[in-house]
Amino acid sequence: MDDAARDDAGPEAPDQHTGPWSEADYRALGGSDVEKALGDGRVELIDGALVIGPGPTPDDERAIAHTRAALGDAVPDGLLVVGPVPLRMGPDCVLVPDLVVMRAPDTPLEPDAVIDGQEVLMVVEVVGAEHGAVDRTFKPLVYARARLPYLLVVDRHAPFASASMVISGRYHEYARAAGEDELELEEPFRLRLPLRA
Repeated sequence: MDDAARDDAGPEAPDQHTGPWSEADYRALGGSDVEKALGDGRVELIDGALVIGPGPTPDDERAIAHTRAALGDAVPDGLLVVGPVPLRMGPDCVLVPDLVVMRAPDTPLEPDAVIDGQEVLMVVEVVGAEHGAVDRTFKPLVYARARLPYLLVVDRHAPFASASMVISGRYHEYARAAGEDELELEEPFRLRLPLRA
């Protein structure tokens, strides 16, 4: 289908797309198109391929809200907690972390904005028993490749949390907590995160 015909027909359905996906293709997807063709999971773009992960469960939503509130209370002026939000990690690579801590923009974020990874100080993934290798292992590798300074992983099922910082293109853990403990951070800002809401 040529570009003029595609413009007349609207966005291409995911199940009819051929070849690698670009960020423009990814952004043109409509929510109803994705749900109809691919289900209700979270859609991400990794090096030109669409990857569908599980959508958030009610338990995930509660854990994300709990983590958002703790981060919101802790971040200093000039930083903002948002998410889930599409995050540009490089050419043809857009991941959707649960939360990010980023520099507060000069103007309000548009609802369909894709955030550039260079604006992010900390990326946060909230995982549970249903999350697989993509959220637990692969996505952190991509975040490290893009040199996002800090990564916070919260496992609501265990419960468990760890904080890592990127050094030489790899994340190195510098804080962890499990069970009834609180995760305590001194950098990049002071944070106390109870693991049980």
